[in-house]
Amino acid sequence: MASLPPSVIEALEAFAAPEQRGTVHDLTQATTDEARDRLAAMLESADWVDMNAKHPMGPDRSDPEGMRRLLQAMGADGRCAVLSSTGTEDDRDLGGALDQVLHQDHGALVVCRPGPLAFLVTAADEHWLLSDREIPQLTGPISIVRP
Repeated sequence: MASLPPSVIEALEAFAAPEQRGTVHDLTQATTDEARDRLAAMLESADWVDMNAKHPMGPDRSDPEGMRRLLQAMGADGRCAVLSSTGTEDDRDLGGALDQVLHQDHGALVVCRPGPLAFLVTAADEHWLLSDREIPQLTGPISIVRP
C-alpha cells in the first residue's frame, strides 16, 4: 500500500479515541496489504472514533450537496482526500467524493482541508461528522446579499 496522504493520517490520529490512538497510529505508518485491510475494516464502524468528535448525521443530511454545503460552512475548501477499502485518493473534488462515498456499500472517510474535519460513512450506512468545531444549522439555500 502506498503511504497515506498527510491529511488522512492527521485526521485519523486526531479523531481516534484515546484507547485507539496507538493502533490507529501503527496502521497509518504500515505499508503492508494486511495493514491496509485492517485500516479499511476499521472504517466499517465508528467505534474507533473519540465520542467527543463524532456527531451523527440524520437522513436529511444524506445527500451529497447538503453535506458539501455543511462541510464548507464549517470551513472546508473544495478539495479533500478519501480513504476507503478500494484505496486512498488525495486532492479529490469534495462534491464528487461525497457522491461516491454516499453511494457505496463499505466504509469510507472523506477528509476535508483544512482539518481536522471529516465525514465518515460506515458499512451499516451510518453517517458521522467528525469535528471538534460547532456544527452550523443550515436552512434552505444560502442567500446572496446584493448592494
